Amino acid sequence: MKRTALRIWVVAVFLLAACGRTDAPTAQTDTPELVQDTSPTPGEAPEFEPEAPAPDSQGDQAPEPGQAEGLDTPPAPAQAQPARQIGELVYTEGTVTVHRSGGVREAVDIGDVIRQYDVLSTGPDSRATVDLGSGYAGGAEVKLAANTAFYFDTKALSEGERKTVLQLLAGALAIKVDKLANGSFNVATEGAVLGVRGTIFIVDTIPDCSLLVTTAQGSVAVKAADGTTMLSQADRAAELSPEGQLDPVSVEPAQAASFRAEWNQNAMAAFKPRALYYTSTYATALDKATPAFSQAVAGLKGHKAILDAWESARAQGKEPKFTDYTAEKKTLAAALFECLKGLFVLEQPYYRLLELRTLHDSGIGVGQLDDGRDSAAFFKNLDGSTAQLSAELAYVRRALDLFSWASADSPLGDYFGSKASSLGSGTLFLGGDEW
Repeated sequence: MKRTALRIWVVAVFLLAACGRTDAPTAQTDTPELVQDTSPTPGEAPEFEPEAPAPDSQGDQAPEPGQAEGLDTPPAPAQAQPARQIGELVYTEGTVTVHRSGGVREAVDIGDVIRQYDVLSTGPDSRATVDLGSGYAGGAEVKLAANTAFYFDTKALSEGERKTVLQLLAGALAIKVDKLANGSFNVATEGAVLGVRGTIFIVDTIPDCSLLVTTAQGSVAVKAADGTTMLSQADRAAELSPEGQLDPVSVEPAQAASFRAEWNQNAMAAFKPRALYYTSTYATALDKATPAFSQAVAGLKGHKAILDAWESARAQGKEPKFTDYTAEKKTLAAALFECLKGLFVLEQPYYRLLELRTLHDSGIGVGQLDDGRDSAAFFKNLDGSTAQLSAELAYVRRALDLFSWASADSPLGDYFGSKASSLGSGTLFLGGDEW
């Protein structure tokens, strides 16, 4: 096979994978595109690009079906590329940053590794793809649209069993999950929790908490905050209204891309007149909840020596047992739980405000906030006014990650008892099961 033909074959595989097909392509296959409205104004839905294929190390020899870029099955040893690390960035475009402990935001690029509880963000006209062990049971490939922020927690519980939780803070994700023999894969959003059992699906959100889940292959269980549940499948999307009402919407699978584009356009058109209201709402949420959260973080920092010791031990390759660090975990648990109550309340409005700032720059949501503040002055000073909060959010996520490591992958809810249920979708990160 000539190199040009090989390139066409690889591109076809990516298009098929993006649309829910895992069999080998034929010349007659017509596949819809994954699209995401990443502009601040409605009407445009640029293509949600997959990453570029890796160079072909076998010259003119084409890979076997299902082996392109590890989207379906691991490549044969003779053709294997260097193994990807969990959290490795395999594609970036535009401005892609990571928010780590200490409040530092760093630019990242292809080949960099995003650690658990790092918030990965894309700017306007930007995209990224993160590999979470794709090609193996429970692994996934996660594509971020523009103006998106998320973080993850993923653990291999045993061979063929992986537990993964994604927290979508803003924007949209396209996700391909390799079929789970055991374990779980969940996505938490503002108003709903998604449960997955091996599928390809897209989650679109608008800053007013409305949400759309479209599924190209398999099914996704969607649970709203009021307990209502439904399945999103190829011919039926799940739509969550700004008021929290979950409804099924019929979709023609072949027209899924245009359906999503139209939904984003209509949802954004409905949102624009209320953008200033949501800016006020999120700003008020930060003002009210930040003082108690900062006080809780100060208490957590009183146990800095424990966290630093765990970080050092992990860096040296120590693998703790469940019975290790029992006294330290008991000491830290109460302080960490107080911080988690604030974390899951504050992080969503904080990252929504960063998203709203991008929209404000394009003229959406300009005016006076409910408390009299001018929107332009508010967003101009947003980074400075929230610098401490931003650092504290990252500090707590770091502490939760280290506590999880020290707990040897046991359910963290065991340490927090019945209190964990008050954290809503945050219980997913403590070993809770929403399903």
